[in-house]
Amino acid sequence: MVLTVCPLPSGNAEEESRPEKSAVQSSALTEEVRKQLLDARETAWQSFFQKDLTVVEKILGPELIAIQENSEHWDNRTRLIALAKTMNEKGVQPLRLEFPRTEIQLFGDTAILYYTYIFETGLNGKSAVDAGRGTEVFVRRDGKWIDVGWHLDNGPFSHANGEWTRIGGPLPAPSQMAPR
Repeated sequence: MVLTVCPLPSGNAEEESRPEKSAVQSSALTEEVRKQLLDARETAWQSFFQKDLTVVEKILGPELIAIQENSEHWDNRTRLIALAKTMNEKGVQPLRLEFPRTEIQLFGDTAILYYTYIFETGLNGKSAVDAGRGTEVFVRRDGKWIDVGWHLDNGPFSHANGEWTRIGGPLPAPSQMAPR
């Protein structure tokens, strides 16, 4: 048995031209809140490279769940703080962090960010570029946006022969050599 689902014509042109309504309407996203969220995301990403681990501890919520690209397991706050400490001890440096596209949905004190990213890190004179798509969830607690979860994937990117390529075009080359 094959079941085919398709929209039924309403016969009402006015109804068809109206945008769909969701059961829950999102809150108005002001420029101030947008800036706060973009700053919180930047802090969350950059916090892994701070010598002071309290930065990463403050931005990551205790209930955090993180799904990393190319990883079988899901991370929690404890594992990610340990990762930040290890990266710091090894001297991994952030060289470039870009978010070419970001869309935000706001539902009261909960925000969902959808974005593409290009991330370059350096270690021992070599750099590596990573790129993909992310979905990240922030909640506002005591007036501050806290990161409670994310899912990263390589999206429209492919890794082959040691090189990242954007499907349909090349990934930007590393911008510089990493500091030694």
